[in-house]
Amino acid sequence: MITIKSIFKEIYKHKRVLIIANIVAIISTLILLPVPLLIPILIDEIILGKTGKVTEIIDHFFTVESTAYYILIVLIVTLVAKAVSMLLNLLHIRLYTKISKEVIYNIRKRLLNHLQIVSMKEYDILGSGAVSAKLITDVETVDKFVTSAVGAIVVEFLTLVGISIVILTLNWQLALLILLLNPLALSFYMHIFKAVAKIKRKENKAIEVFQNFLTESLELYNQIRVQNREKFFVQEIDKKASEIRDKGYNFSLKSEMALEISRMFITYSHDIFRAVGIFMVLIGVLSLGKMLAIFGYAWIIMRPVDKLMSFVHLYFNAKSSVARLNEILALDVEPKYPPKVNPFKDTITSSIELKNVSFSYDGEVEVLSNISLFIDAGEKVAIVGETGSGKSTLAQILIGLYPISKGEMFYNGYEVKEIGYETIRENVGFVLQAPLMFNNTLKFNLTLGKEYQDKEIYEALKIAQLDDFVKGLSKGLDTVVGKNGTKLSGGQRQRLSIARVLLDNPKVIIFDESTSSLDTQTETKLLDALDSYIKDKTVITIAHRASSIARADRIIDLAR
Repeated sequence: MITIKSIFKEIYKHKRVLIIANIVAIISTLILLPVPLLIPILIDEIILGKTGKVTEIIDHFFTVESTAYYILIVLIVTLVAKAVSMLLNLLHIRLYTKISKEVIYNIRKRLLNHLQIVSMKEYDILGSGAVSAKLITDVETVDKFVTSAVGAIVVEFLTLVGISIVILTLNWQLALLILLLNPLALSFYMHIFKAVAKIKRKENKAIEVFQNFLTESLELYNQIRVQNREKFFVQEIDKKASEIRDKGYNFSLKSEMALEISRMFITYSHDIFRAVGIFMVLIGVLSLGKMLAIFGYAWIIMRPVDKLMSFVHLYFNAKSSVARLNEILALDVEPKYPPKVNPFKDTITSSIELKNVSFSYDGEVEVLSNISLFIDAGEKVAIVGETGSGKSTLAQILIGLYPISKGEMFYNGYEVKEIGYETIRENVGFVLQAPLMFNNTLKFNLTLGKEYQDKEIYEALKIAQLDDFVKGLSKGLDTVVGKNGTKLSGGQRQRLSIARVLLDNPKVIIFDESTSSLDTQTETKLLDALDSYIKDKTVITIAHRASSIARADRIIDLAR
């Protein structure tokens, strides 16, 4: 689980760089701290004729022939001090940004690692749009908090403490006035923004709903266009976009109102403070130079106070985003079974057995109930049944995408808990009815990142009756297929999916309506070419076509 506390612990892991960054911040603050004092104190010393340290220190190092030189020297010292402080501050920002980006990277990595093992059932219910909204929008919000807020808060806090000490030394009565009024405005802002942060959560939820619906609509845009339903879907997307607009407006308005009201209270406190300061000069308990110095510090103190309010703003936003990121970490994971045995090793293929297997998506309605079957090694089986009988679900169970709710599953006599799902998916190939494609090259869509020789790829393409098509393309395997393979026909996508599975040389192959988009002649050629490849392998075919079923050794009807 991610928390604000755990984020700070992650930051603290970079202790060495953090210490250096904070030392740099302290030096930067100390250099800049006395600067607002110099010119106001100089007023007391060279205009009002009071004795003081500034002119004494200058006289110790320089021979000053004119009063104007005091002003010039102090101006040069002020400019140099500010420049050095800025350079040190930039170094602090660089060091801290390195830490913060590493922390955010680790958060993303943790979320992605969890998604890697999350149950597909859970993932399908949440939706890819919701996941991407959290990984982008919410992680960015946390990033802003860690990078902008936490990095700056050290410098601003040190500045606040340093200024408080200086003005308390100059005049403790006036200092207490400004130091008490500013925190009151800050506490008011914190109280108001707690309520405003709830609106931010609603805005983020609206973004998630919008992104989920948008992602699905774009993925199914061809179907939407075919059904002439573009207008409806655009209107639905627009409705969800308007919800983001309304909730975003509500959040922005109320957060800015809270910020501006708090700033107004701070400016009120400074108006009161200046009036009291002038009065103290008038009655002779405060010099003009010290008053101007305190006024200068009081102006500077507004920056750290403003930064603290921004910190509060980002803190509550980050807290809401962290809660949403934890929704990903709360997703149930796929059961992890450490592989104790590999039943596929040193074998050509594998037998499959299911004993009293049941499966439910929601824990209530069973899609498959008490299924028992045995498929011998090398056997060719066709699974048929009415729509909704659970044929595709059974295929997902056999490759371990959906862990069974009840019962047992065996490969070569070994139960899945002894094998592990990763080993099963490494050795059982699954050809989808409607394969998904990346907007990338043919080669990438075939290999999905694995290394294969072009010769191996073309051998798989030849079996899939796709080699002549690919060779005829001007860019060959480097041809980009478009989003979800839009540049390919349905049959070409199916054959590409078959070639993709054949490349892995699986011990068991499951075909889920994998030739439904092919014409009879192409299907016959493909099945003939497959015969020699799969002759010794266990093959499960989920199909309605008689041509696919006819080649099976046995037919299993799930409807019975």
